Amino acid sequence: MSSLAAANGLSFTELRDVLKMTDGNVTAHVRALQQAGYVAITKTIQNGRMLTTFSLTNPGTLAFRNYINLLEQIVQQTRNH
Repeated sequence: MSSLAAANGLSFTELRDVLKMTDGNVTAHVRALQQAGYVAITKTIQNGRMLTTFSLTNPGTLAFRNYINLLEQIVQQTRNH
């Protein structure tokens, strides 16, 4: 989700390459995130080829921000001990 949060949207190939994952792994992870309502999938035709693009939904963005906030709290607690 961090890759999608940092970008306005990533194509399947871009996401696969950034994550260094196989096509099947990307598909499985994105499918789970889509079912949770966190990722939107857009399919368009570009230069005669299908282009699949992924982006975070509003609930996905909120969930990611909540996760980052939780991580920041954990870091602060660790520093205070």
